[in-house]
Amino acid sequence: MFVIIIFALLLGYSNARGLTVSFKYAIDSFAPQTPQLAWQIEADDPCQSITLSYPKDLKNACYITRVKNEVIKCQLSLPYTKRGCYKLKPIKIASNYPFGLVSVWSYIQPNKAVYVYPSIIKTTNQKHQNLVANNTDEGTEKHKGDDEFESLITHLPEMGLQRISWKHYAKTQQLLVKQFSDFKSADAQFDFNLVTGDTEQRLGQLCFLVFQAFESDINYSLKLPNKLITTNSGKLHHQRCLQALSQVGNDNE
Repeated sequence: MFVIIIFALLLGYSNARGLTVSFKYAIDSFAPQTPQLAWQIEADDPCQSITLSYPKDLKNACYITRVKNEVIKCQLSLPYTKRGCYKLKPIKIASNYPFGLVSVWSYIQPNKAVYVYPSIIKTTNQKHQNLVANNTDEGTEKHKGDDEFESLITHLPEMGLQRISWKHYAKTQQLLVKQFSDFKSADAQFDFNLVTGDTEQRLGQLCFLVFQAFESDINYSLKLPNKLITTNSGKLHHQRCLQALSQVGNDNE
């Protein structure tokens, strides 16, 4: 038996030697879905029975039967379902090859936090819904300007001749002036105090509004009990708002 164990130890070490496990990125989630970590695994020589696991969570462990002459990609689910920001704990990489008699392992500590965002809840707050609707193409505010042709109006002496529509003059013998409009939108602000319900319901509604604003590509700000995110737009602003929503009154480790 002693000889078998020594032989198993040598095989176990040889099996894991040359194995490369790389953390790629985190995939945040919306409660109650769990976030995930994306990994890339490769080996110089054939490697068998590899397990990636999170502390105290063997149920969601990622098991790879064999790594050989190719890059293996896998996703490790994390045991977090409640809204919050979570600092990652060390990830265990282990092999029980051969026979399950011995275990060879190591740890990786990704310098990363994962977020579980609030559950998305459609808001019934008409004021907030109008803020988004009034900034879409259908609800954009019009201002006199030079951007887009809108209509023809009667020429007045003080208007000059630059905008006279000579084409219409040739047809009607009337001096008509082209009027243009700027299409500008007012910035939207989503306020925690202007939605109803308990904390989670309010955060869920704000999450819904942030998504609507992001998809409509409009400028918006977010006002939370302990934080104000100033007006901006785009993917990074969207992510920053979602992360702020996930951390309201919540200090998970």
